[in-house]
Amino acid sequence: MRHLAFGILFITGMMVLCGELTAQVRVDEKPVPPKSQLKIPPKPHDGYVLLPGRWIWHRQARMYGWLSPVWVEPPKGKIWTPGYWKQVKKGWVWVPGKWENKKRYLYKWM
Repeated sequence: MRHLAFGILFITGMMVLCGELTAQVRVDEKPVPPKSQLKIPPKPHDGYVLLPGRWIWHRQARMYGWLSPVWVEPPKGKIWTPGYWKQVKKGWVWVPGKWENKKRYLYKWM
């Protein structure tokens, strides 16, 4: 009985945690990236890729903030899929970019 109670508590906790991690913040209007173009530094090394500018949620300010493009060394066998704004019933949510397996990414387009 004790193990069953612990299992139920664990599963409930994981469901709550996963819900918080995947929660998206809705805004009434889709933010527009800043108009001023920051100078992109030169590529630091061969093999680096430029991640485009992207949005992040700033909890303290309760608003989305813009991150400028940045050069990064990609994880081995991964390709960057950029984030995008998705229109929902009462506004917009930001779907963040992510690293995906190259093979999986190629199959999407076949």
